[in-house]
Amino acid sequence: MASAFREEQSHYEPSTPPASMHGGRGGNDETTSNAPLRASEDASSTGHVTEKAAAAAPLTKKQKVKRHCGRFWKWYLLGFIIFSAIFLPILFLVIIPAIVQRILDDQSMPVNGGSFIALSPTQLNISITTSLSSPLPADIDPVTLFMYNKDTPDFSPFVNVTLPPLHISGETEIVLSDQTVTITNETELVSWFSRVFDQPTVTLSTRGDSTVHLGKLHSNAHIEKTVEVNSLNKLSGFGIEHMQLIMPARENGTNIQGTLNLPNWGALTLGIGDLSLNLFSGDLRIGLITVYDVVLPHGNNSLYFNGELFLDTLFHNIGTVLSSQGDALNEGNIQINATGNATVVDGQHIGFIEAILNKRTVTSSIPVTKLLGDLISSFTNGSQVDLPDLLDDIFGNSTLIQEVLSHWNTTGNSTATKAKRSLPSVRRFGPGALTLLKLGMKMGIGKY
Repeated sequence: MASAFREEQSHYEPSTPPASMHGGRGGNDETTSNAPLRASEDASSTGHVTEKAAAAAPLTKKQKVKRHCGRFWKWYLLGFIIFSAIFLPILFLVIIPAIVQRILDDQSMPVNGGSFIALSPTQLNISITTSLSSPLPADIDPVTLFMYNKDTPDFSPFVNVTLPPLHISGETEIVLSDQTVTITNETELVSWFSRVFDQPTVTLSTRGDSTVHLGKLHSNAHIEKTVEVNSLNKLSGFGIEHMQLIMPARENGTNIQGTLNLPNWGALTLGIGDLSLNLFSGDLRIGLITVYDVVLPHGNNSLYFNGELFLDTLFHNIGTVLSSQGDALNEGNIQINATGNATVVDGQHIGFIEAILNKRTVTSSIPVTKLLGDLISSFTNGSQVDLPDLLDDIFGNSTLIQEVLSHWNTTGNSTATKAKRSLPSVRRFGPGALTLLKLGMKMGIGKY
């Protein structure tokens, strides 16, 4: 037992403070407390709990997205590259060209003005004013436009023009000015000009290909338009306005001059050079006149003419002439028909115009009173020939006028039974009829 105690005491350490009431070892004073140490430990424990609470706060959407992208950005980059490789070719090769083409297809491209001027049998000078509208600023490269008849089964352009480089922004006027072009298909041109002459409106078709630039982007585009243009409508309103006899006739046979109206109801100015017209009374050709340097802008055009009235033909066929004028005379008019004879520019015949005008007839109705007034004025405005004396020069002393009137009376009786009228016999007036006629004309001239 004793050895056991000593062995137990050998582990006693006097310097070791006794255990306190809190289970730890204190100093010599058992009342000494370890409270400050506990406070430090409590503070450390509280801070640790606070840090854990802050780490557990939920993330915002922005933070989640940022964290997600940060983890998977490589996959998104790969997906973007694949998408771009598929979409961009579709954008540039399909979508943008389709938008550009749609814009062009929606254009009306009206013909607001212009001109077709004949220069030679194979060339025209063409000007055209039109417009384009684009919601986006765009540049168009030069484009060759082919003009053709849409009704022709095969594409057969008759001329082509070149549009210059264009910048389009909103509603933009386009002016194509003074281009000399070569006729590529005269048959098609004649077909188109025939409708220009005959119809109040005519269609004009154009076709071409160009490149359209939208900033740095560009796209190929196809232009194909058919527009309606006002045209000549058979020269409706054509008429001889004034006419004077030239006596004596000039050396080249010219014995008539005056003005006539050649209206153009179309949008295009037409230039056809020197135009010669045959004059007819019924089917009888009674004259040939020429209108010089014919250029027809829109509206009425009063132009000078001169030429030859076939007086011999008139007087030798007075019965035929008066018979053909029956309906017109009933309305107090003289009717003169005109057809094309020749169209000449710089001494060259313009075949594609002659092919049209030489087969068309236009009619002028002149009031009888106006015609007589013009004829009388022929000998009161500087002419040295007295009209009554002219009758003597034409008819002499053979009383030809009586024979003409008698002839008309004879032919009139054979055809005017239905009309129930004929000229009274000249013999009823006796041999002084011509003298009275001359006296009356002198009195009439004296009033001017």
